[in-house]
Amino acid sequence: MKKPEFPRLRIALSDCLYGSECRYNGGHAQYDFVRYELSKYADFFRFCPEAAVMGTPRETIRLVDVENQIRVIGPKSGTDYTEGLQSYTDKKIDFLEKQNLDGAVVKSRSPSCGLERIKVYRPTGEWFGSQDPMDQGLFTKNLQQRIPNLFVEEEGRLQDAWLRENFMLNLFTKARWREFVEQMNEVPKIKAFQDFHRDHKYLLLSKDEQLYREMGKIVAKTTKENLTEQLEAYEKALNILLLERASKGKMVNVMQHMYGYFKDQVTPSEKALFTETLEEFRKGIVPFISVMKLLEQFINHYGSEYLETQWVIHPYPSELALRSKTTAYR
Repeated sequence: MKKPEFPRLRIALSDCLYGSECRYNGGHAQYDFVRYELSKYADFFRFCPEAAVMGTPRETIRLVDVENQIRVIGPKSGTDYTEGLQSYTDKKIDFLEKQNLDGAVVKSRSPSCGLERIKVYRPTGEWFGSQDPMDQGLFTKNLQQRIPNLFVEEEGRLQDAWLRENFMLNLFTKARWREFVEQMNEVPKIKAFQDFHRDHKYLLLSKDEQLYREMGKIVAKTTKENLTEQLEAYEKALNILLLERASKGKMVNVMQHMYGYFKDQVTPSEKALFTETLEEFRKGIVPFISVMKLLEQFINHYGSEYLETQWVIHPYPSELALRSKTTAYR
């Protein structure tokens, strides 16, 4: 099989995760996966609201509920930094909106950048667990409101092999769609639209079979006259579908469908090995890459023009080794 070419990702990134010394204490929070692995395949658009507004080093800040309005306050000095942070946030997101981003990676537990579970304190400085709310960091909350279809994760969650695999699959799929739409704007062709859907068949099936069928109907009803409208409908459905996470059960189903192309050609020993390996993947004994390599071998040996172009085989660069852990699927 010919090794696929991948689009370069466009990712908004909390600057401290890249290794910039912009944290409150003058340090960084470098995330090696981003800095040394993902950077080979992505362009980063970095931001740090706190450093831009408060400088480095600086006092720590927290979200505080002041008369039912969330403010960003430095508990040591009592300074309210909300307006400055909001001004930076508005201007930076204005810029990011124009970059046609595929996703964002943000700093966990940050009052400005955290994706989830950021404590909202009382004006007294107290926080009583379940009695008090949690929220998102100011910047990330605004980012998701302004660019709702953006895939966003924080570095803490990306330590989970399952979440990381899903996130990277989503980013590279969205990037392929972005490049496809850009090319369609230059030379609109209905066949190219049909090819995109065909080549992503098993990847889409691994997420949501019903929605995949609905997307097929969108493609089938596309004409020169309604092309723009149908592309918009397809993109909306694609964003919804990618929010679904692939599971072991769904991947087993996809592998069985793909194996069906060779069931009358493989030898008894090849069939036995594939069946055994697929079951071991289902039980969590071997990683998914073990099953996919067997299918690749069948494609190379017996041939299948249809399967050769399926993005589920190499949805992202193999060097990222996202399918090499047994915990990459649940």
